[in-house]
Amino acid sequence: MMTPKELGKWAKTVGINAPTLDTGLACWVKNATPEERKQYHVEWWEGWYEALDEFISFQRPHSEARSAA
Repeated sequence: MMTPKELGKWAKTVGINAPTLDTGLACWVKNATPEERKQYHVEWWEGWYEALDEFISFQRPHSEARSAA
């Protein structure tokens, strides 16, 4: 099973922009305590933003090459 952070990274790549829309995360939070739910959401967003950073860093060299041409 994927961790909440891994779910967040995956969600970014498939266009899910909110943890409440991620059914994978729902499996984690349904039986969790309120404190665990909060932690899972934090981890999900960490993964989501990590994937965003990777996407931006991958796109930057391509856009710079197009600008130079």
